[in-house]
Amino acid sequence: MLNSTIFSVVLTGLTLGLQQVSGTENVLHGGLLSIVIFSAFLGLLIAFMAGWGLQNLDAQTRPNLFIAITGIRMIVSLIFVLIVVYNGLENRTLWVVNFFAVYLFYLVFEIYTIMSNLRAISNEGEKK
Repeated sequence: MLNSTIFSVVLTGLTLGLQQVSGTENVLHGGLLSIVIFSAFLGLLIAFMAGWGLQNLDAQTRPNLFIAITGIRMIVSLIFVLIVVYNGLENRTLWVVNFFAVYLFYLVFEIYTIMSNLRAISNEGEKK
């Protein structure tokens, strides 16, 4: 959870910094910060669920949890996109592109974190 929090803070700072640069209006939507905040909360929820699964589930049921987590992230994100786009939004295409760019950053970070946790567990199992 600490890594997810640090990643979210860094991404928020990067987003705020890039929005201050002139000429980025055509690349970054004004609602990008709301996307990052949504993704941060969702990322913390996912990190909590993954941490719980690593501690409480046996090795054979963990892959099912990680698949479910990925599905939950995708479904909740899709619902968020549909709600925001349905409620009216200027420059929808740019917002959706920005959303999926942030989504991809969080997905890559999540996969990297899960893989590093699984490597640590695998190394512990080999030592026994």
